[in-house]
Amino acid sequence: MSLANLYTELHRRARESGEDRGLDLRGGARIAVRVLDGVTTLTISRKGKKLGDIEIITFERDCGVPATAARYPAEGQSMHGDSWFVAFRWKEDTE
Repeated sequence: MSLANLYTELHRRARESGEDRGLDLRGGARIAVRVLDGVTTLTISRKGKKLGDIEIITFERDCGVPATAARYPAEGQSMHGDSWFVAFRWKEDTE
């Protein structure tokens, strides 16, 4: 299944259930999706090793992250525990 399809399914399940949804991917990356009050948060992470710049761009593209999304951190990556991560947050289009 493509990354875009995996993301779409996680997003749908998170929106319907109100619970975070995540998935470990081949290659060691993990994506997690939260939909709360019309705001989507997509987190991309990897244990023990930073995500590649091209890898992050690919996730943004394939997961449909809008250009208006806020990025955390704004540049680079942050570490939480033993995992490196980047998160994107945006308001859902309700129209």
